[in-house]
Amino acid sequence: MSVDQSTALSRLQSEIEAIYAERANLRYGLEDISQLQHALQSAALAEARGEAPALVLAALLHDVGHMIHKLGENPAEQGIDDRHEILGAKWLAKRLPQSVSEPVRLHVEAKRYLCAVDPDYFGKLAPDSVLSLKLQGGPMSEDEVAAFRGLAFAEEALCLRRIDEEAKDPLAVTPPVSHFLRHLPVAQIGAAERDAFRRDGVLVLRNFFEADEAAAFDQLSHSMGAEATALLRKAQESGWSPADFARETPDGLIVVPEVADPTQLCRFEYLIGHSHELRALVAARIAPMIEALAGEPFLPFKDKENEKHPGGGAFGPHQDFAAYQAFGPRYNVTAMISVDAATRENGCLEFAENWAAFAPRRSDAVEAIVEGRSLLCFHKGGAHNGDILEEIADRLEWRSVETSSRDLVIFDSFAPHRSGANGSAASRRAMFLTFNAAREGEWYARYYAEKRAHFDDPKFHVSTPTAHAG
Repeated sequence: MSVDQSTALSRLQSEIEAIYAERANLRYGLEDISQLQHALQSAALAEARGEAPALVLAALLHDVGHMIHKLGENPAEQGIDDRHEILGAKWLAKRLPQSVSEPVRLHVEAKRYLCAVDPDYFGKLAPDSVLSLKLQGGPMSEDEVAAFRGLAFAEEALCLRRIDEEAKDPLAVTPPVSHFLRHLPVAQIGAAERDAFRRDGVLVLRNFFEADEAAAFDQLSHSMGAEATALLRKAQESGWSPADFARETPDGLIVVPEVADPTQLCRFEYLIGHSHELRALVAARIAPMIEALAGEPFLPFKDKENEKHPGGGAFGPHQDFAAYQAFGPRYNVTAMISVDAATRENGCLEFAENWAAFAPRRSDAVEAIVEGRSLLCFHKGGAHNGDILEEIADRLEWRSVETSSRDLVIFDSFAPHRSGANGSAASRRAMFLTFNAAREGEWYARYYAEKRAHFDDPKFHVSTPTAHAG
């Protein structure tokens, strides 16, 4: 359930940064730029084009082989093919998945391929690339072209090759190496993590966010939270209900008060729709991780920030799909950002560890099977609307997941979870950003259009301490 990326990633990040600090000042071939400038430009171009995190890293690291051999700045001038792509790929394969190492291994072959199939490509080659092409075997033969097309990661290698040829501007301004190394956590997701997520529905990524990213979420939470609190106060003073405000302000935050104290904010919603900065952060850092885990692109479905004030905010045991089944998507994934550290005392999330094995043994506990996943029996209506039936919840093994502001928790819509009331003296904030598979369509605007029109509908208040729960 938990992956502590801090030690291994920190070691790898330090290793890469040391190589680029100590050895990347060498001239890049015959160009008037250094290896560092070329690497940073390549990564910046890949990122600007929206390429996958693994390809951004491949762009950054595609010439690392030049930096770890001892053949000088331009061995091609001495008639030596340094085989930097093989050397670099072997180095990378010990540290990162094939999605990074294979495009690097193939990027020289991609040059030979393009010279064979694209009449204009050869004319774009720099003098040192022309020189090295001869040493690398020249343009591919027809048989080699056919074989290359059938290789895994051939398309990624071709994309990398075109970026490689373009990234040679001595005046280009780019972010530093550390900026691109933020893609390392996503690139390191492999089959083991995907299988575990499919089985358990939960993954806790320790130290996923950098300190400045955690600070950005905190700042956004403060600004939107102040706006939401002002909206709730305005509703009370004007006699309008939160439902009235939701209907009349189609681009505004949606505020939901606590059932025990209607003057206190339980949560606010429509975060991504309201904040361009949050939307950009989510697109850059969270959406790629969900895609890596699920194996397909995901789009925003809904979002919220829960405010756990002292004494408030308990959420019963539930599966999110009980609330989402009234809509189109059959599978959702949620990312939780702990704006404040979550502890047992202040009501951190708890997940059922044994539920995947429990459900097949207890068919009487299963409400429905949805695309191979079990929806457990739950209350329909009343104060516990959406909560898993007590006799089932009591048989599950619950594990508390304490988190810091740098951690990211990802769970799917079938993972049973709950949280207790905040027993501390301070409030505790957490953002929950929910996504649906892109193949199931864009739902964010539709979801909130319906919620604004039917705010009091209990389907929007499942397993939540608000006045509309049943």
